[in-house]
Amino acid sequence: MVGGDAQSAPAGGLLPNALRVEVRDVAGVPVKAAVVVFRVALGSADGAVFVDSMSVTAADGIAAAELQLGAGAGRVEVLAFPLGAPDRAARFTATATAGPTLTGLLPVNVGPGDTLRLAGGALGGLAAVVEIGPARLRPVGGTESELRVVVPDCLPAGALAVRVLTGGASTLSRAVTYAPRRRPLALPPYAAMTIGASEVGSCIALAADAATEYVLVPQLASQAPSLVAITARVTAGGATGLTNLVALFSEPARGLTPARLSAQAELDVSLREEERRLAALVRDAPPPATPLAPPMLALTLGSLRSFHVISNREGTAFTRATGRLRFLGEHIAIYVDTTAWYGYRDDELASLGRHFDQEIYPTVTSAFGPEPDMDKNGRVVVFMTPRVNALTPAQDCALRGFVTGFFFGRDLLPTASYSNAGEVYYALVPDPFGEYSCAHAKADATRLTTGVFAHELQHLISFFHHVVARGGEPEELWLNEGLSHVAEELMSKRYEARYPPPLGRLTAQQIFPDSSQPFITPQLLNAYVYLNATPGHSVTTFAGTGSPQERGAAWLFLRWLGDQKGESIYARLVQTGQRGTANIAARAGEPFASLFGDFSAALWADSLIGVPRDAVSPRHRFHSRNLRQLMARQATIAGFPDPFPVKPVRIPVGGWAEGGLVPGTMAFTSLGPFSPGQPPVVLGFTRTDGSLFGAGQGAQVTVIRVK
Repeated sequence: MVGGDAQSAPAGGLLPNALRVEVRDVAGVPVKAAVVVFRVALGSADGAVFVDSMSVTAADGIAAAELQLGAGAGRVEVLAFPLGAPDRAARFTATATAGPTLTGLLPVNVGPGDTLRLAGGALGGLAAVVEIGPARLRPVGGTESELRVVVPDCLPAGALAVRVLTGGASTLSRAVTYAPRRRPLALPPYAAMTIGASEVGSCIALAADAATEYVLVPQLASQAPSLVAITARVTAGGATGLTNLVALFSEPARGLTPARLSAQAELDVSLREEERRLAALVRDAPPPATPLAPPMLALTLGSLRSFHVISNREGTAFTRATGRLRFLGEHIAIYVDTTAWYGYRDDELASLGRHFDQEIYPTVTSAFGPEPDMDKNGRVVVFMTPRVNALTPAQDCALRGFVTGFFFGRDLLPTASYSNAGEVYYALVPDPFGEYSCAHAKADATRLTTGVFAHELQHLISFFHHVVARGGEPEELWLNEGLSHVAEELMSKRYEARYPPPLGRLTAQQIFPDSSQPFITPQLLNAYVYLNATPGHSVTTFAGTGSPQERGAAWLFLRWLGDQKGESIYARLVQTGQRGTANIAARAGEPFASLFGDFSAALWADSLIGVPRDAVSPRHRFHSRNLRQLMARQATIAGFPDPFPVKPVRIPVGGWAEGGLVPGTMAFTSLGPFSPGQPPVVLGFTRTDGSLFGAGQGAQVTVIRVK
């Protein structure tokens, strides 16, 4: 035990500090990548629970976990022990003091705009947060014993749970009955709100004076196993009702037929599918205390080592290759295939190795968490081999690209056949004369390898934490790939901080320094093509391994999420057994639909031309990026016609827009300016036949007032 014992906090709250233990071996040396189990021994009956009951030690041998106290005051006892060794447990104690209580609500039948009074104890006054169903509100007045909140528009009809959150703790819930009623929506300029599809027609009417305009973003805030389109309709009814005026915000089948996969993408699909199958090996048989496969030999420069390397893009055939250790850093070891006839000089390889070792490795591991050390050599191995080049026939390169490098989760499963029982990243070798496949100059091979290494290292860390450490399933593909694109961007941010303008740039027009380019350029291009066609490309449901548009969507969402919740959320998303949108909601502490709605607002409202940034709520913009500036620069570089690719489809009053949406997509439409004397406009968001969406489809509309 090294920290966190004997703490106290109000019942229902998190302990102020994480519980921390250090794992050492028999020689007293800290153990990296040891799995530690945290278990509540006393207090579980009151609901005491760990945010995550497993943790993995970092290089210093320390693992940590957060304890959420239960509803009752009293003593809590906790055990922490290495997986499979409960006899080595450390015992913590904690005290749950009297927490906030909610004893009464008045009135119990409420509607939009009503004032709800809450009585209780230790409620937190104006610093508290009141939850009414899906809404989170700040009190308009109150003390420790009484709070007042204004009930918002557009909540679901019927019984809603009410509770108070204060000081990291929460009260038990009480219920009110909510009766919606339609009334004018009073949004100030540049504000936004998200409304569930089943409520949008019954709860608001949009003010329609001549100076007012809105952007409406219908969306499906959900994920699904496959891309199944739902043809949806947004209506804007006026005083005379709907007429036959139709605008399409997407073609019903747009984006549903994926383009032929690139060679790299085809390999990624195969490896991720194979990893999902192999994950069953971990679930059926917990990982052994030591690898069954023999560990690597001592790392000595010039020594040889044999590797199993895949020999087809399905990841089902293997060949043996021999590598010679050419670089040995603190965190990285580089082997080069002995058959690679053209390669790096020792000084060139040392420069590349230092870049991996001192720049990429610390950036990625500090952001996402420790990698395992299955082979007990303290390094991630990079194996540069022409077997990677040969995965792509030369005649395919022009049409389908080529494989640059990859990680395969099989290598972290020592019981699997052809496992190398260690952390291995496979990379192509320079091949200027096309000996093995299409030609790759040395400079191009270096540039390609560095960007892909950051991407694949996140995949390695994710597979370890989800599958090996916790015996679960690999992360959902969209979130796994999105986090890997974040890993590339974090490398860019490292160099952006090191070289502020105008340093490190060839021209004054560059937003990013030269050293950032391999890492940030793919993200910006993917983001632009996504924003150009948001209805046809999903954030949360990939076609195959994900089109450039889908990858751009996932990166933009995770960049916005990191700006809202802090970049520490990336490690929390990786170091867990949860997956997909459930993982997002749990780590962010709020429903995914709420996050998705505000993200959609940020895609439009961030960095509006001529509008001060602080005129837009921080929730509805990016903090670390200026979206319009980046897209305008990308358009200039790529020769695209539009400086900002989102083009809302205008809906006429009394008309509608419709088109196909799949889970995780959104469409941008606009309404206004209006004719003088126009009555308030009533919205609707339904299927084209007028029926409501299903309960899990996340159908909702974000309304942004832009004037």
